[in-house]
Amino acid sequence: MSQFAGYVLPGAAFVAFGLKWTLDASTSNLEKLLSGEKTSTLGKRHNRNKKCGCCSSDGLPVEGIIKLLVTAIGILASVVAAYPSGFGQLQHVGDILYATVYLFFAISGLVDVLTFYCPYAIPYGLNHFSLALAFTIEGLMFCLHLQRQAFMEQHVHVLLVCAIFACAVVSLIEIVLPYSLLMKFARAFSSLIHGSWYIQSGFILYDPNRVTPTQWNSSQDYNNALIWISLTFAWHAAGAFICLLVIILISRRKNPTSAVPCQPEHIEAFEDYQSSPALQSSSHMQHCNFCSSHTLSA
Repeated sequence: MSQFAGYVLPGAAFVAFGLKWTLDASTSNLEKLLSGEKTSTLGKRHNRNKKCGCCSSDGLPVEGIIKLLVTAIGILASVVAAYPSGFGQLQHVGDILYATVYLFFAISGLVDVLTFYCPYAIPYGLNHFSLALAFTIEGLMFCLHLQRQAFMEQHVHVLLVCAIFACAVVSLIEIVLPYSLLMKFARAFSSLIHGSWYIQSGFILYDPNRVTPTQWNSSQDYNNALIWISLTFAWHAAGAFICLLVIILISRRKNPTSAVPCQPEHIEAFEDYQSSPALQSSSHMQHCNFCSSHTLSA
């Protein structure tokens, strides 16, 4: 696998997943989250377990299957590129790095499939944790070899690592806020930046149209190039956010009845606590004590 393809192909996959997550959050989840049809976290977990089961036939885990297919192709291509002369002699260790990253995203896809078909057997939030783990391993793999690179290459990869760890942090937050619409959009936004900057990094470092390496006439030109790289990353972030807003507005235009509720969102844990039998019994006892005290005083 050439260095350029090693950046562009994964970047395109992350952009595709970012767009998919944006569409999912703005269409399938928008009306449900804004119409007030909310249940507690435990209730949703229980209902999903009853509906899906281990032999569910209600649709397919599309996201998990796509992850497995894409990562299988990536692992195969990386391993073949790492051993161009046969499996007895390793020549390109960097391709094994890509294969390792693909492996963890394949694990994330496998967890998605298992969560879909056997939700009662998988710990709650493991799909988000496995995705966060895959992003974390990817970020660490890029961090470990930054010291051996030129400063410009380091600068490009540091910005890429920032986008990768942003994806990891958002995925971890989703473990405790799995139904937060804001977190879903944050995951889509960070994935869009991750993928688009992945592709941009391939063009900056391994542009196939550039025959000879870039020559810098002075240190000022080199510093200006670094500034332009930072500006380009900022423009990628702005473009990803604008793309997110456009998709949200288009989906809301198709669903004009789904307006933002005026009342603030209730805290599900507090609602469960209010409806608990222990609290109702305690409130009843306090009411009885209050009535009896007034009766005695009268």
